[in-house]
Amino acid sequence: MKKVFLSIFALTLAISACNQEKKSEEQASQEKEPKKEVVLKAGTEVSSEQLKGILSSYFSVKDALVKTDAKEAKSSLAKLLESVSSEMEQIKSISESMHEKEDVEEIRKGFEDLSKEVYSLVKENADSKKETVYKQYCPMAFNNKGAFWLSDKEEIRNPYFGDKMLKCGKVEEKL
Repeated sequence: MKKVFLSIFALTLAISACNQEKKSEEQASQEKEPKKEVVLKAGTEVSSEQLKGILSSYFSVKDALVKTDAKEAKSSLAKLLESVSSEMEQIKSISESMHEKEDVEEIRKGFEDLSKEVYSLVKENADSKKETVYKQYCPMAFNNKGAFWLSDKEEIRNPYFGDKMLKCGKVEEKL
C-alpha cells in the first residue's frame, strides 16, 4: 500500500514539475519577444467598396512578394496608398515605408506589420466584406519567429519566402 501511495505521489510530483517547467519556458519566450500591438483607430469603418479596394491592392502586394518581384510590389503598394483614407495612419505609414524600399527582402519585412493592420481592418469591418479572406501562417518566417498574411485563396502561397518555400504555411482562420 505504501509503495502504491509513494508511486502515485512521485508521479504527481513529476507531472507538476513538468507543467511548471513548461510554464517557465512560455513565460521566458514571452519576455524575450515584445508584443507588437496593432494600432488602428478604434471603430475605423470603411465601405464595402473601400474595403474591396484595399484588399485587392493588399493581395496584389502579397502576390508580388510570392513572385519575389519588388517592382510589382512597389506598384501595388502605390495603389494601396491610393485606396486608404487619412484615418488609416498605420496602414498608410507602413505602406509608404515599404514603397520606399528597393530590395524585396526589405519590403517583405514591412509586410508582416501591414498584414496585422489589414487583418484588424477586416475584423472590424467583417460586415462590409463580401468575399472570404484567409488568414495564413508560416512558422518559419523571420528566423522561425513566424508571421501571418491574408489571402483571397485558400491555397498557400508564401509571401515571406516566395519560390524558396512557396507552400510553407497553413490556414489559421477564415474571415
